[in-house]
Amino acid sequence: MDLIISMGLVGAMLSMLGMGLLISYYGSSKTRNVGIVFLLIGVAIAYYVTLPENYADIAFWNSMLAFIGGMVGGIIGIIIFLIAIIKS
Repeated sequence: MDLIISMGLVGAMLSMLGMGLLISYYGSSKTRNVGIVFLLIGVAIAYYVTLPENYADIAFWNSMLAFIGGMVGGIIGIIIFLIAIIKS
């Protein structure tokens, strides 16, 4: 169960940070405030995840590895799909 919670927190943290950066940079004045809120939520989750009692846990490292592996696999799949579409 610890692995599932760690993976969920790491995924939420990285998603919030990514969305917050993109929305606060590219958004209009109203949506920039939402982007800043997303950034703050991402930073708060990152702080919780990197606390010493959570950071040293093996489930944290497993969740990081699984999340990064999933992201790399998804990016490779999208690139292969785009190459197939562009060549046809």
